[in-house]
Amino acid sequence: MQANTRQVANIFDTNIIFQVPLFQRPYVWTEERNWLPLWEDIESLLDKHLRRGGKVRPHFLGAIVLEQVPHTAGSIETRLVIDGQQRFTTLQIFLIAARNLAAEHKHRFEARFGPLVSNAESRIEREEDRYKVWPTNSDRAPFRFVHDSPTHKDVLVGLKVRKELEGSNLIGAYCYFHDRLSKWLTGKSDTPNDDQDEVLLAGKGVDDRFDTLWQVIQEGLQLVVINLEEHDETQVIFETLNAHGTPLLPADLIKNFLFRRAVADNADVDKLYGQHWERFESEFWRKEVKQGRLFRPRIDLFVNHYLSLMTRDDVRATHLFEAFKDFADDPTEFSGSAIPVPSTAADHIAQLARYGDVFRVFYQPEGHPELALFLRRLDAVDTATVYPFLLYAYAELMPGNQPEFDRILRVLESFLMRRLITGDTPKNYNKLFVELVKHVDAGKVLTADAVGVVLAKPTGPAGRFPTDQEVREAATGLRLYGRLSQKKVRAVLEALDMAAHTSKSEAMTLPDNLTIEHLMPQSWAEHWPLPLGVETDLEAKQEAIARRKRLVDQLGNLTLITGSLNPSISNSNWVKKRPEILKFNKLNLTQYFHDDHAATWTEETIAVRTENLLGQLLRIWPDVQRGGGALPG
Repeated sequence: MQANTRQVANIFDTNIIFQVPLFQRPYVWTEERNWLPLWEDIESLLDKHLRRGGKVRPHFLGAIVLEQVPHTAGSIETRLVIDGQQRFTTLQIFLIAARNLAAEHKHRFEARFGPLVSNAESRIEREEDRYKVWPTNSDRAPFRFVHDSPTHKDVLVGLKVRKELEGSNLIGAYCYFHDRLSKWLTGKSDTPNDDQDEVLLAGKGVDDRFDTLWQVIQEGLQLVVINLEEHDETQVIFETLNAHGTPLLPADLIKNFLFRRAVADNADVDKLYGQHWERFESEFWRKEVKQGRLFRPRIDLFVNHYLSLMTRDDVRATHLFEAFKDFADDPTEFSGSAIPVPSTAADHIAQLARYGDVFRVFYQPEGHPELALFLRRLDAVDTATVYPFLLYAYAELMPGNQPEFDRILRVLESFLMRRLITGDTPKNYNKLFVELVKHVDAGKVLTADAVGVVLAKPTGPAGRFPTDQEVREAATGLRLYGRLSQKKVRAVLEALDMAAHTSKSEAMTLPDNLTIEHLMPQSWAEHWPLPLGVETDLEAKQEAIARRKRLVDQLGNLTLITGSLNPSISNSNWVKKRPEILKFNKLNLTQYFHDDHAATWTEETIAVRTENLLGQLLRIWPDVQRGGGALPG
């Protein structure tokens, strides 16, 4: 066999048919597991090229295995796709979406993208000779439909007639990549990192972006193409590539890479293994844990965060080994940084062990209640992008300066929880917290005040620290329940319950199965009448119903209970419901309902309690940079 690295454009640029054999499974890739990670890789390349200009480092997309098929002189060369057909087909769909977008924008690049998805008319003898990729039987109709539709409008119109194609994954892939690529080409998906970046991107029009797209396709997307020769055992190779054994993790490849280098350096590899690497061989590190939408081994997560810290760049989770190898081969020195950059294999192994120990603490923070509480709330925020900064801060400050580390946790928590309440996007947190490492490390001042100053800078939607007024507007003007997931709402209410603890209230560890209860129920119509005077005025009644629906999901109408109320009680009037809540619930939040001001429960009392809880929220998560509250020592 022969293996060569080739650019995607070079693979598809000639007149050739890549045929998927009939015994291959149909196209099964989906958005969550496949299209999104691929698009994130491509978008990252596009953004880097657009911002920096010139060439960017090529991105490896995987490998495909091809087998040549005998063909008559003058006919188009055909190759069977033995392995990698899902990826290969998806790339062709992506190029079709690019071709259609060029046509829709009446851009000259339509003539460039066309030859990447269609063979020359002069070479076509059979109908299927037109297509660069010819899928297996069940996928041919949807593939042909997408390929032969010159614009996205033609696809949408055609689907109204071809109803049988609507559930096709191939159609879904085309629509997905057309949508993502269209938004990128028009700048609708841009998230500038700072004011300078915003000015730079504002000057990039559709022409610039098509040029960037073409350059990335020409030079930035690579595949390893393995061409089987006449005497290669095709089936054996196919079975080997798709074996059901335990796959190697990126950490396994990194280990092999580093220890081979250590041997070449004449290092004491037994000592290196025993002192530093052996800790990574436990089951703890290979256990798969949920991050975002996927489950990944803990050691993959650690390597991902470690590389982001060391390179000060966003590292794609799907290419950890390649990213580590690049870092080891060509490390970047950051002037004045407190973090040493390893120069030998032994240094790399030792530093991985150092930060690995820190990362393990984040899963087992015994004896550090402030860290345990922060991590519990971080889980509710549902982002792991803060971990590169946490690795840095913990390694530099602990255990010698725990008070300052804990103050940093409080600043980070205020930032994250305020943004959760106001509904600010977490989309660019990965870049934000890498930038935070850069700024704080370059300034050589790792303090809570320094962290707060960086986070308070108006750096756009990705990094805005919401003000007290913005938190107030969100808490009093927007629904909390339903706008945020129950997990997030529960975290806010748990924080309020903890803050309400006094010497007279019961100190308790909150259980994991607390239930969110609406005091005025969501099904309020029967027992909770609207205010007098609106029933006879249709417009006033509609406004009152809309206001009521918003109020019942507001902060002031929510509480936590330790056991589910009987549904009949839950929807009853306040006279029946209030005693049941007090009987079933011993949480601090519930003490509010013992007092006379809760003898009735109306829209007005909901507003009063919302204000009461809002004041507590602003004290729990203060805006320390704008005078919104003092950071606890």
